[in-house]
Amino acid sequence: MATKDVTKFEIPEGSIFKKLSYILSFIGAGSVLMSEAMGPGTATSCVTAGAQFGYMLLWIIVLSGIMNGVVAYIGGKMAVLSGKNAYEYIKDNTSQWFANGLIIIVLITWYLVIFSQGATIKHLTDIMFGSKFSTPAFIITVLAIGYIFASGKNRVIAIASAMCTAMAVIYLINAIYIKPDPVQLVNGLVPRLPSIDKAVIVAGIIGGSAPGTSALWYSYSVKDNKWKGPKALNYIAWDQIYFAFLFTIFSIGIYLSGAAVLHPAGIQVNSALDAAKAIGPLAGEMGKWIFVLGLWGAVFTTIGGMSSLGSYAINSIFKMGESLNDQKVKRITWVGIILSLFGGMVKGNVLGLLVYFLGLLNVGGFVLISLLTYYTSSEKHAGEYKNKWYITLIGIIICGFNFYAVLTYIQRFL
Repeated sequence: MATKDVTKFEIPEGSIFKKLSYILSFIGAGSVLMSEAMGPGTATSCVTAGAQFGYMLLWIIVLSGIMNGVVAYIGGKMAVLSGKNAYEYIKDNTSQWFANGLIIIVLITWYLVIFSQGATIKHLTDIMFGSKFSTPAFIITVLAIGYIFASGKNRVIAIASAMCTAMAVIYLINAIYIKPDPVQLVNGLVPRLPSIDKAVIVAGIIGGSAPGTSALWYSYSVKDNKWKGPKALNYIAWDQIYFAFLFTIFSIGIYLSGAAVLHPAGIQVNSALDAAKAIGPLAGEMGKWIFVLGLWGAVFTTIGGMSSLGSYAINSIFKMGESLNDQKVKRITWVGIILSLFGGMVKGNVLGLLVYFLGLLNVGGFVLISLLTYYTSSEKHAGEYKNKWYITLIGIIICGFNFYAVLTYIQRFL
């Protein structure tokens, strides 16, 4: 992985299997990003949309997967061309106070989300192991997450890659198991929108899959792996194509659980945990366990991936080490792990505070993706390697969805 010279990356001639094997041999930092993106937030938005609208919004799920890859690519591209991560580039082109303010908002929200995911994985261990063994199983699980994700960059990439691929396969199996209607599948790919009063679900799906923070996180990994120069652009594009494809399969598999199982029964859900409980009586125990196992994997990698990415950001501000493999930087990963442990053990939650800061994260994410779309589309910043028109267009659309999320946040104070 990290030892590969990505400037020499070039898809070989031959069968699709030969090409795929070559791509997999170069798997890079996209896995860490996907371990965060393929989480319970995505699962909740997808299964909720499926339960409410049936197959109608399948095209949005596919679009969200494409946008997921593009938003990360934009951040990675800026790092490849400049040799700086997004935080450093924004700081150098604005001010340190502005850049620090953005990243502090992201970090506060990030750790509140990690805290809440501790409660989610505790609920899943309740389902999987029963009340008698739930607490020790939860503690062992969280400590295992900490050991894996604080053990070094290369191991994290390997584990995250394997887990992301496994989750996509699980939900692909899930999609086959529930036997969706092929005619309705095709109809679901025809763009249609719900009424305006229910359109917020669309912004929720895309806002959760393509937030501006994805560009920030990917830029950290690109810089740390020393992927510099225009010749690395082809590689980071394929890195994101592969993991965006996994993300799309993951999202479709979950969405179809809502569209093919819950929607016909008239069951509405508010979370992926609600869906896991509701699917059992309708799809059978096997359907329930496929869904629960995939969701457990999603939370496992979300806690680990978000904790790792949080350590990158803290290192940006305090400069504890040059590399993400430095011991001091790796140890910061345990901040998120311990928070998730508390999140599963304490009574009550921080939902109100979390919702407040999630709104601020939308603001920060909108600023991030707007700036990075501008930088990578500008000849002044990207030179001859500025974005193709269609990348710029997708970037603008992503900015639009993030701006819509900002407006809904501001509206609550009016």
